[in-house]
Amino acid sequence: MLGADKYIEFLSVMDECTDSYMFVFNLTDDEYLISEKAVDKFMLDGNSFDNATSVISSAVYPPDLGMLVVDVAKLQSGQSNMHNLEYRWLDKQGNPIWIACKGRVVQEGEKKLLIGSITERGKKNKYDNITSLLSESVLESDYAELGNIEHMTGFLLLIGVDNFKKINEKYGTKRGDKVLAGVAKCITECIEEGQKVYRLKGDEFAVLSLGDYDTAMTDAKELYKRIRSRIDWYIEMKDFSSFYTISGGAVAFDTSCDTYNHITDCMKFALHTAKLRGRNTFAPYSQEDYDAYIRKMDIQEELRRSIINNFEGFEVYYQPVIRAGSERLYGAEALIRWNNRVYGFMSPVEFIPLLEESSLIIPLGKWIIEQAVMQCKEWMHIIPDFTMNINLSFVQIMKSDILKDVLDCVDYHGIEHNNIVFEATESGELESNNAVKSVLNSFNNNCFRLAIDDFGTGYSNLRYIRDMLFSIIKIDRMFVKNIDKQDDNYTLVKYIIEMAHSLNINVCVEGVETEEELNKVRNLGADCIQGYYFGKPMPKDDFAEKFLGEGSKYL
Repeated sequence: MLGADKYIEFLSVMDECTDSYMFVFNLTDDEYLISEKAVDKFMLDGNSFDNATSVISSAVYPPDLGMLVVDVAKLQSGQSNMHNLEYRWLDKQGNPIWIACKGRVVQEGEKKLLIGSITERGKKNKYDNITSLLSESVLESDYAELGNIEHMTGFLLLIGVDNFKKINEKYGTKRGDKVLAGVAKCITECIEEGQKVYRLKGDEFAVLSLGDYDTAMTDAKELYKRIRSRIDWYIEMKDFSSFYTISGGAVAFDTSCDTYNHITDCMKFALHTAKLRGRNTFAPYSQEDYDAYIRKMDIQEELRRSIINNFEGFEVYYQPVIRAGSERLYGAEALIRWNNRVYGFMSPVEFIPLLEESSLIIPLGKWIIEQAVMQCKEWMHIIPDFTMNINLSFVQIMKSDILKDVLDCVDYHGIEHNNIVFEATESGELESNNAVKSVLNSFNNNCFRLAIDDFGTGYSNLRYIRDMLFSIIKIDRMFVKNIDKQDDNYTLVKYIIEMAHSLNINVCVEGVETEEELNKVRNLGADCIQGYYFGKPMPKDDFAEKFLGEGSKYL
């Protein structure tokens, strides 16, 4: 019966019209006919067989066979005439694949037939429902097909809607869907023959274009400009009911050497670069930038591993802070150093920003405070009023309960609060963030002293002094370098010191490296001096031997 031409022709036609697998199951005679393409996918020897129950049982994932047997029995007995079941079949490699099997029982003479279709539940749609564009799975297939043709070149342009998440949050997902549909329309109107557009996840769209490898980035940039201009016009025509911008990143490809995964990673990185540059702009893929990005990610992973492994490779170094008048030891600044198994001894200039970016500075900062406070207590046995300076990151201030951590540590070790100075680097956060100011005020209220580090750089503002948040100013080396030769620097530092002292604020001059610089600074009336002239940051044992050992000239 199932070998009849009409059913074979029916399945052949349907194979060309759908991605599903059509089937006809003769429930009366246990015969089965299924789309030929199913034989390539599932554990079937052919598409037509007369011992259907046995063959299908071998193709079904064993744990799911019971539910299928029960359902088929209902169809055969007449208890049901509809089949709608989700279960698993085995592919050619024996892996289970979820399918949705739907069918209806029809009577043909004395025969009872179940006619229906099988759809893979995990199979990706070819088209995106919101924009009607081709989906990402099609992009992957299209690129694979290009790979079958020797040496095809061109570019992939990735377009992303800037701050799309905020559009959804403020106006709702329906408005967001309209924005995506509008962007899709504009992109489609800008492409040329031979170029194809795809909707990727979220707010991203890709354009695949064939062309000259050498001009690919120029061509991609021109296409981005056309799309951006078209979107600007589209927004204006819609009376600015939704305003947004787009960023673009592109990569040139050569199918003879570039895999799909590699090339899509590259275009995503290029878009990421464009967004980092301020959005609403285009960025070509740069191997140099990508290598630097990967290095940064690898370093962050090593930082995380080191912190997890009991702060392996980290060590607190100490740099002396010297009294300006007597040149005796006043205290020390605690500075973190990292000697990693992969990267060796790395500069703090490189790894500290990565700690802050990843918020790993929070657990490490807590550890630094613990080490510095314990060391301060030990050295206070030699110099009772020894002062330890500890740096605070704004990430610690904003994202952790830093005051509680400090109080727990300092009080546990039994140190007077005024033996600890916390340093904060000048930043716009000091000026604009009330939460930061509130935390710093809490430090003052608990009798901890605060210092502005690197005063004179970046966001210098005399309101820091007026607001009396800080009791110490640390003048940056940029004003001290060649102070013996540059009268302007001398005058400026002198003015800062006099102004600070008039407000009862102490001053530490940083970066003194030569005797000539020291002689000039002596005359300015600073309270303390710090710099390589007296000592670089060093391990605790070296510090103790040089500055606290018997016979030290600094005691």
